[in-house]
Amino acid sequence: MGVSYVPVAKAGEIGPGKTKAVELGGRRVLVAQVDGRYFAFARECPHEGADLETGELAGGKVRCNNHSYWYDLGTGECVMPKGGPQLTVLPVEEREGELCIRLEW
Repeated sequence: MGVSYVPVAKAGEIGPGKTKAVELGGRRVLVAQVDGRYFAFARECPHEGADLETGELAGGKVRCNNHSYWYDLGTGECVMPKGGPQLTVLPVEEREGELCIRLEW
């Protein structure tokens, strides 16, 4: 299995509670800082495709503004309502002053 790291932002570029939209191999991804941690996740809500860039970030979660679905940014689990569709999340690491999304193939 191979691993690569794709730089998406400078460390410190994304402020607390903020997101940055990036394209990753044709996929729209958001990188966010929540409670001092960085997360990367699909920009489209898996429920009905709404843009999560306008969502609320709190407590390691993102809320879709369309139907108030909440997703855990560490696992992608839909925490409200329970059992909802899974959000795609990607690991983020700080490497040499840059935030990088880790891809495995």
